[in-house]
Amino acid sequence: MDLFTILVGIFSLLLGFIGVFLTFVTFFAPNLVLKAAIHNPKRWQEVSAVQDGKKLFRHNIFSGYTIEVDFANPVVNSFYEYWMEALHRPDKTASTHHVTLFFNGLPLEQELFLLYDGSRNFIPVPLLSMNNKKRYVSFSQRQKQIANIVGYDYFDRDFDEVCSKIENSRFNPESLAEPKNLTKRQIEDLGQKIESFRARSSLARR
Repeated sequence: MDLFTILVGIFSLLLGFIGVFLTFVTFFAPNLVLKAAIHNPKRWQEVSAVQDGKKLFRHNIFSGYTIEVDFANPVVNSFYEYWMEALHRPDKTASTHHVTLFFNGLPLEQELFLLYDGSRNFIPVPLLSMNNKKRYVSFSQRQKQIANIVGYDYFDRDFDEVCSKIENSRFNPESLAEPKNLTKRQIEDLGQKIESFRARSSLARR
């Protein structure tokens, strides 16, 4: 047996082990592969969606991973929260939509995104936290990663910049001190916040 045959045998055996390992990780620990797959937005490309009103993105290498954007079924229409005042054009007729990450057709994660300014901007809805009668908004790293794949900004800004602008604006945090007299506009805003809370609660239960 010559050296070349031995090397080919070793190489084939190595490829076999790699294939078994990738198969195991992909099917039994999909979240491990997801960390690598979602890191680089250039590895994702838009493909034809089965249903109208939806967008679908697929990973070039790990094709079992897809991200679906559901524009057909808004979660909340006329969505408004105080942090939106930090946006270039805080659209009071904006809407929220589900963005779902799938593995082989099974949902792994779901985020809520905001469509505003005549559909020219599509960004994540920030996470909420409460402290001393103030409501703070922030964005997770996963939200930014997904936004860099499926989101878009009219000024073509990176989503780290977009999120930072909102987090560091004078509209964050929002004071929740109870006013003595509610105006008509405040009552409308309160109703929108209730609808927003319901949408977020529904998302959290999924």
